[in-house]
Amino acid sequence: MSITVIPTRSEHTITFKVDKVLLPHGKSLVFSELGAAELHPMARALMAITGVNSGWMMANEIMVTKETDIRWATVKPKVMETIRKVQSDAP
Repeated sequence: MSITVIPTRSEHTITFKVDKVLLPHGKSLVFSELGAAELHPMARALMAITGVNSGWMMANEIMVTKETDIRWATVKPKVMETIRKVQSDAP
């Protein structure tokens, strides 16, 4: 699986673009708490990562926002590993 990391204007948010469709075109999912994250396996797995504050998923992109006191060097490898794992488990 290919993951492209795209910086955003916010130092606390990164977009991860994958080579598989996560949600149908025109649909999106915002997740900032476990209840909303339960709607999709990727959201649930990402919210379980220590340091992830929220996310937004659409088509083949996942925008992840981390806690302000956590460094990307700590969170980014876990996010990428989680994306790969969840996608490999997907039907």
